[in-house]
Amino acid sequence: MLTLHANLMLREFYDAAEGQDVQELLHLLSWFGTQGTPGTAAYLQPYMDEEQLRLSLATRVRTLTQLLLTGDATAPDLARSLGVGLHDHYLVVIVRVPSRLFGPTDTAHDDLIASVFKDHLVPLSWQRPDELLALVPHDGSVSLSPLSLSPMTSDGDRLMSLVREIVERVGRPCAVGTAAGPVNALNKAADLARRVAHVAPLETAPRTLSGVADVFVELGAAQLTEVDRWLREIACRLASGPDLVMTLDAYYRADMNRLAAATALHIHPRTLDYRLRRVRDLVNVDPGSVRGVRILSTVVARILAGAWPQAQGPVPPAPAF
Repeated sequence: MLTLHANLMLREFYDAAEGQDVQELLHLLSWFGTQGTPGTAAYLQPYMDEEQLRLSLATRVRTLTQLLLTGDATAPDLARSLGVGLHDHYLVVIVRVPSRLFGPTDTAHDDLIASVFKDHLVPLSWQRPDELLALVPHDGSVSLSPLSLSPMTSDGDRLMSLVREIVERVGRPCAVGTAAGPVNALNKAADLARRVAHVAPLETAPRTLSGVADVFVELGAAQLTEVDRWLREIACRLASGPDLVMTLDAYYRADMNRLAAATALHIHPRTLDYRLRRVRDLVNVDPGSVRGVRILSTVVARILAGAWPQAQGPVPPAPAF
């Protein structure tokens, strides 16, 4: 309809100027340019009003999300009908569910979208059966990690609240990947956030919102088959010891502070020391050394991301370093 209207208007201008009066034609075209925005709105607003009556809230939110991802010019009108303000930059948040959550015709998809949208007023949509995408307003600052949004700030609070509500409604461990981008390049940001989510840790109560800066080692390791296989061998050896992966995760989260790690694990520091020695014996590297931190923290991150579901198999030969 918009295309037809524009073509007819231009034809009328040409006919009115009789194809000869260039000045008159330019004058009419100049007037048409100033009327373009209200003219477009005159067509689109009734359409959006009708859509509001005909389509569910979840369907309109999904549509808005897809329009923003593709840079469609009709996104502002749909956003206005939903009461959402648009922004120049967004943080694309991908929540990865490790297994199929809903059936192909299950309405729970739409229920989750509608309920989260009502609470947070952010566009979101299921991109795949195991992947929910949300678009969170961003200030446009250059950062490779959402951790720059400190939990002590209101933006950080809102972001964490959104993610935790989504994961709580999903009801199972999820991994979260993020990437920021301008509104005219959100598809690229979504691709990057998706890759981050595939190496981010699975958590029932999210405490990690990963960006590229947080998982760049894991991203590199996942791209190289030889490295990934080598790290998997180490993971299999760690699986033969009791609670070693959980111990290493707590140890590195505590910046290798023995007392803090032991407290987080609810064990005695001597028990922690015993487990760390057990790790050293199994993989021939000290967890507290620079080499150990680089290797074992990456192994732990890949395990927590669910990279090797079969890593509990037979213990392979001792890996070489």
